[in-house]
Amino acid sequence: MPAFVGQVRIAVRSLGRTPVVTIAAVISLALGLGATTAVFSAVNAALLEGLPFYRQDRLVSVFRTTPHFRNGPFAPANFLDLRAQTATLSALGAVEYGTALLKETDGTTQVSAYGVSGDVFPLLGVTPMLGRVIGPVDEEADQPLVAMVSGELFHTRFGSDPSLIGRSVLLDGEAHTIVGVLSDEFRIPHRTQNLSSDFWVPLRFTEEQARRRRNNYLQLLGRLADGRAVAEAEAELVTLMAGIADAYPEVRGESVRAGVMQRESAGPVQAPLLLMLGAVGLVLLIATANVASLLLARGAERGHEVALRTALGASRSSIVRGVLTESGVIAAAGVALGLGIAWLSVGAIGALGARIFPQLEGLALDGRVVAFAVTITALVAIWCGIIPAWHIAKSNPQDALRSGTRAGIARSHHRFLRGLVVTEVAVSALLLLGAGLLVRSFLGLLERSPGFDSGSLLTMVVDVSPERYTDVDAVRGFLLPGLEAVRHLPGVEDVGIISRVPYINWGNNFNIRYEGVPGDDPTQLPLTESRVITPSFFNTFEMTLLRGRVFTDQDGTLEDSPPLVVVNEALVKRDFPDGKVIGKRFHTGDTFATIIGVVADIRNVGPIRDPAPEVYWNITQGNSSWTRFPLVVRSGTTPTGQARAITAALRSIDPDMAVTRVLSMDDAIERSMGRQRFFMLLLGSFAGVALVLSVTGLYGVISYAVARRTRELGIRAALGSTRGRTIGLVLRDAVTLALVGLVVGAAAGAGLTRLLTGMLYGVSPMNPMVWGLALATLFTTAVIASYIPALRAARVDPLEAIRHE
Repeated sequence: MPAFVGQVRIAVRSLGRTPVVTIAAVISLALGLGATTAVFSAVNAALLEGLPFYRQDRLVSVFRTTPHFRNGPFAPANFLDLRAQTATLSALGAVEYGTALLKETDGTTQVSAYGVSGDVFPLLGVTPMLGRVIGPVDEEADQPLVAMVSGELFHTRFGSDPSLIGRSVLLDGEAHTIVGVLSDEFRIPHRTQNLSSDFWVPLRFTEEQARRRRNNYLQLLGRLADGRAVAEAEAELVTLMAGIADAYPEVRGESVRAGVMQRESAGPVQAPLLLMLGAVGLVLLIATANVASLLLARGAERGHEVALRTALGASRSSIVRGVLTESGVIAAAGVALGLGIAWLSVGAIGALGARIFPQLEGLALDGRVVAFAVTITALVAIWCGIIPAWHIAKSNPQDALRSGTRAGIARSHHRFLRGLVVTEVAVSALLLLGAGLLVRSFLGLLERSPGFDSGSLLTMVVDVSPERYTDVDAVRGFLLPGLEAVRHLPGVEDVGIISRVPYINWGNNFNIRYEGVPGDDPTQLPLTESRVITPSFFNTFEMTLLRGRVFTDQDGTLEDSPPLVVVNEALVKRDFPDGKVIGKRFHTGDTFATIIGVVADIRNVGPIRDPAPEVYWNITQGNSSWTRFPLVVRSGTTPTGQARAITAALRSIDPDMAVTRVLSMDDAIERSMGRQRFFMLLLGSFAGVALVLSVTGLYGVISYAVARRTRELGIRAALGSTRGRTIGLVLRDAVTLALVGLVVGAAAGAGLTRLLTGMLYGVSPMNPMVWGLALATLFTTAVIASYIPALRAARVDPLEAIRHE
């Protein structure tokens, strides 16, 4: 140990004599290591970590499939039949999204309240933090209403009071007894989302709900029976669903898909995260090449010193050991700084990504990630140390002493240094191309018109109590007078309701069956988006009427009047190429809906896809009981500045109503592109780091080459070479390296950028503008970086250079 400590001290003193090289090596290694560790932490959280449930490898996610999609929810009747008949699953549970009004002494608050069948918590093997879980007995209608509370709500709203167990709370006006508190981390992964709720309540179906087979809203999960595999379970469920379809033709064409829960959860993010890991691995490669080239150049500069030490009796093994120790010291400093960078980066990635990818919730550095960082650093340190050590070991001390300080060893590895620079430039070109394509794709999405003026629109969600509004009277008793109260506020131009706000909720859909078309297999009928609106919605969104008419306040005032609908232009183009659509009818239950108008398209399914065919229904003609109203307000002032006045106006109609999710439409549009922004920023950051590292490497090698050729350049100057020729001589070397790197990077980019196809929208991987700009940026930056040592070379005094050598 004393010998080792002494060796480290010697290494630190030696590195201290070249502080610029040492600091550059540490920073290069830290940047590459920090970025790689941060992305690995995301990969670890989303793809490698198991789920925190009992025998999590036996858990499956179950989805309804049709010719149009493969990850759909289930209707109550189909779920109940599958649960009763399955033998390959020991349990099959269902989760329903929901909200409720929590009434307390200080007012009413809207909370999330998910319904769960009695199988869900037992099949997951959940142990509550306090109390018990909801079980099968709680599904029974004659049992008292109970609820479980999330750990977060337990701490924030209930003050972590253990006496909460057994206490009664009012959810939507009904008393629920709190029977359990879940852990802070409890979430159920389900494909692209984590099912997480403030309250969990038993899922109970009315007789009418238990008969519904086309009202799909239940998310299913199950546990494999002992000795059964996922493939067996899926085959059985497919058979069972086929039997249900035979008995109930309205679900003909529907089937079932099952997959291991952990894989299904990781599936949507696996490809992009692995792609990011590959990209950051390239950054680490550049950082490693930088450190290796810096240490190699430093070793060459020390050729005379090493030769003297050898001549004085130092063994070659001791010299090699010293070089490796120096590499280890740099690695230790790099890992310390790199973990700090990784910690900051993990926080940034978690903040940016968790809202888009629930799999990244709670992202943090853990033991596995730190072990990964240390292992990577050790490998890099060994590789970077071995290269200069190998060159020193194979060098001839007599040649070094005979040649002076800058020759000998330097000539033997100058070509290797140049190869490292070419590699750095090539990898940087590849990353710049990828980042450029993502930026161009994102800008293209920003340029897409939503189909309406979003600048003065405000959205919010208004909830009223089902206890007070038990029938369709919520629309007429609260909504209509509430809209009038808002409409009369100063600055408000108009206000409307839409069941699913574009860019926020991308709608419900149904298979549309026109009059005279057979409906033997509903899933083969055209899939159509569906939204319910107030007549004022079209004016609020300033949508253009193309033909026919839109709804009026008089529509639906008469009882039993047939449904009237308005459709968008996308539906007309798909289903009525001749344009003759007004008066056409389609089936809706036992009657027909009549098309009375056509409006221009808006991006009803977000910024990426083209507008989908859509049907608008008049809310005043519906017979459903509404207690949740997504509100859109057009204001002549700053939209968010109106939120308080709007809330007050609505409370004048119902003091117990709750307003949530207040958001301007501009912010909603921006959030809808969060996935694209996340990957653009991530890859753009990698490309920026790679550019800095590669240019730094090029600068270092050119500076080293200039220093090595000082005598030659001095002689050239003495023989009459001009400053311009000297600068051109040095730049030619740098430009050659940059061009070779660009050619190699472009060749690799032609194949590898195609991996980004699934993340690009409206942009070809071979977009000439992006390619030209990325390669030109890298080339220009490389030339600028090389000009500084070239200018220094031109200022060499020939007498001083020859005298020094």
